[in-house]
Parts: sequence; structure tokens; C-alpha cells
Amino acid sequence: MSPWNDLTPSKRCDWIDQLRGWAVIVMIEVHAVNVWLHAGLRPDWLNYLNGLVAPSFTMAAGYSLVISTFRTDNTLRPFWPDTARRLGFILLCAYALHAPGITAADWTVLNTTQKARELFKIDVLQCIVFSLLILQGLARLVRNPKVFTCLALVIAVFVPLVSPALWAHGVADGLWLPLRGLINGNPDRGVAALFPLFPWIAFPAFGAFLGGLYRHLRVEAVEGKARWSESRFLAGLAVVGAVLLVWGASAQHAWLWGGQWLQENGVWMLHSRSGAFTYDELGSLANTTLPSVAARAGWILLGGTLMGAIELVRPQWKGANPIKAASMESLLLYMLHLNLIFSVLLSPMVIGLTGWGWGSLGWTGTLLMTAAIIGLNLWAGIAWQQVRQTPDRMRWLQHKGVAVLGVWFVLGGWWTFRHFLQSPELAKEPYHFLNAARVRKGLAPTPDGLSRDPAEYFREAERRKMHLSVEARADLTRMILARGESR
Repeated sequence: MSPWNDLTPSKRCDWIDQLRGWAVIVMIEVHAVNVWLHAGLRPDWLNYLNGLVAPSFTMAAGYSLVISTFRTDNTLRPFWPDTARRLGFILLCAYALHAPGITAADWTVLNTTQKARELFKIDVLQCIVFSLLILQGLARLVRNPKVFTCLALVIAVFVPLVSPALWAHGVADGLWLPLRGLINGNPDRGVAALFPLFPWIAFPAFGAFLGGLYRHLRVEAVEGKARWSESRFLAGLAVVGAVLLVWGASAQHAWLWGGQWLQENGVWMLHSRSGAFTYDELGSLANTTLPSVAARAGWILLGGTLMGAIELVRPQWKGANPIKAASMESLLLYMLHLNLIFSVLLSPMVIGLTGWGWGSLGWTGTLLMTAAIIGLNLWAGIAWQQVRQTPDRMRWLQHKGVAVLGVWFVLGGWWTFRHFLQSPELAKEPYHFLNAARVRKGLAPTPDGLSRDPAEYFREAERRKMHLSVEARADLTRMILARGESR
């Protein structure tokens, strides 16, 4: 039987697994490239491609929600305990990533007011969990998969329509900080949400809509057969993706910038389809409009279609599948690569030994570093998949991991405290002990304990045998001089 006519009901959606797996891999590339590549070397096409990672990840989450929430007989699987615990654990991981740290030292001597506020920054994991909680609540309110699918599409369209208005200056400023970042990404009290629900919930909602369609066409059986074949569904997905991409790309500029400039109370404002905004506000609204969301969704669907088609026809090789492992263990790889990059490779000690700080590498070094980190993460995903096959061993490793984290919480971080206690000139955060350390070394105190003299910084860096490139020295000079200008 040809794939186009195969109406065997689906038990698992390959294209969404592939999409999630590749999104995790590209996500690692995004963080590695953004950290180590010299500023200005990234081409615009790479920036746009990297900008599709989070929408892919969140859309896949919404897609999977429908398949895992509604049974084939249209009843709902219980929310407690499995779903609630899983979302709770993801939320705990999300906030842990933005916590002052995972050691007692980070929460005490190495803590600052700003680091404490950063705990409430809304990142992609928080966006996913809060979006899924809203969609879960909607599913249990309507209790009908077809109605839910339609309402998910309404949310996906409505949210980008109202999002620009919520990004105007001053909207939600002063709101309780844990809720503030759910509204928009404008800075407030030094914190700016990376993935506020407006407009980012549109992607999991659209994913839920697609998941509802897939469930109806491919999962639900009518007289033992699905309504559509997998090939036909992928073809339909490609058509939808192409329409969204063409319309979104063609309408995006006019949607935001097309309109009439009018002066109101001495302020020029552009009255467009998205609302009335000042010139400064328009710069932050580009990714919040409906055409922008549609264009990115279109690219994702076209990419997902290609992945699904390849998976449909490729030979089924034996052995571990790294892409599937990345998809199945996406949270593990997300946490692992972020901690590896930002907690280990960017630690002052490692930078001092290697000189590989922010923006310190060219393309060759960056690609080698990226490949190594991706390879390590894929190995970890495959290894954990194998561990899962032995539940007793998995639980034993989990318990040991918690024990190690407990020991690390007590003992970890103190050498960083000692490092800055001996070399307060090198600190980039205004720790409370810095001025006392400066006075002990015979240095003049400063308003926040941070160095105001680049020469002072470089003398101590040279004593510490830190390898700094010309670009790194220039960036550090600008950063240090800016401290004095901001006062």
C-alpha cells in the first residue's frame, strides 16, 4: 500500500517529534553562537533561523497537549497527578535557571538585588508551562476536543491582534513582579521578559489547533481506519504553512508601519492596524503582530512537513536515534546545555584559563565549540533513554543526583566568593563585600564596589594570567567606563 493511501491510525506523530528534536539541537547552537561568536559576524538569515527555535518548541508543546489530554473516546485523562507533577517540575526547573544560583553562596554573599529580581524573568519554559496550564484549563472547561480545537485557533489569532497594544510604554509597569513579565517584554525594574504570553501563547495555541486536527484526521478511527493518511496530512500541513508564510511575509511591514502619523499632545504617533504607537514603541513590536506570528508559523510548518516526509520514506536504521532522543529528553538537554555553557564554560575560572569569554571566538572556534556541546548533549540524551529502560537504575541515579545537588548547594560557589574577595577589580556584579575587599587591597571604594578604572581591571587580570583578546579588552573598557557615566 502506498503511503498516500495508508489509513492506519497514528499512534505517534513523527513530524512533531522531529521538529522538537531539531529545535533542541538548534537551540544549543543559538546559545553557543550568541555567546562565543564575535559581535557582528552573525548574518541576518542565521538570526532569523535562530528566532524560529522558540516558536517551534512552544508549538510542539501545544500540539502534544491535545494528543496526551484527550483519549480516543473523547474523554479527558486526569490532570492529577501525572500532568500536574510534570508541569510543576518544568516550572521548578524554569525558575531555578533564573535563580541567583543553586548554591548557598549564590543566595547569600554572591546575591544582589538585581539577581533576586531576575528570578521572576519569564523565559521559554515559564511561557510553555503557563500556556499549557491555560490550555489545560480550557480543555477541561469545554470537555470537547472539537470545540477545544476551534477555541485554540481563536486564541492563536486573537492574542497577536491585541499584543501590540500591550507592548506600549508603561503598560503593566509596577505590576507584581511574578506576573509582570506575562504581559509584555518591556523592561521594568531592570527585568525584561524574554517570552511573555502576549504574543507567545499564540504558538502553543496554534500547535493545539494542529494537534486537534491531527487527532481528528489521523488518531480517531472510523471503522478501524483514519480519515486521512500521514502523507495527505503532511501535504495539507505544507499548504497551510505556505499560505501563512506568504501572507505573513507580505503583510508584516504594512500591518505595523502602514498608517497615518498624527501629532497628539505634542507627540507624533503612527495610527496603524496594530494601534497608535510612537516611533520608539514601534521598534519593539515587530515580532508581536499577527503577520509576524503567521510568517514564523509558516516556516515552522514547512520545515516540519519536510522532516515528516523524510521520516516517512527514510530507511529505518537500527540503533539509537539522536534526534528522537533529543525530542524525548528535551528538558534534560535544555537544562544540561544551559548549565554547561553559562555555569561552567563561562565561569570566571574557566574564562581565566582559556580566554574563551563572550564574543571571543571566530567562526571556526565557535563551530567547533558548538559541535562539541551538541555532541555531548546528544550523547547524554541517548544515555538517559537507555537508563529509562531500567526504572530501578533510573530512580537510583535520580536519588544520587539529588544528593549531589544537596552537597553542591552547601559547598559550591565559595571559591567564586574567594576569587572576588581577592580580586574585587574583576567583579561584574555589585556584591556587598566588594568595597571591603577593595579597602583591604588599598583600593579606593566606589558607589557599588565595582571598578571604574579599566587599567585597574587589566592589571589584576594580568596578575591572574587571564587571556583577553583585543575585542574582549575593548568590550571590558566600554563596560567599565559606562559605570561611571551612568552615575
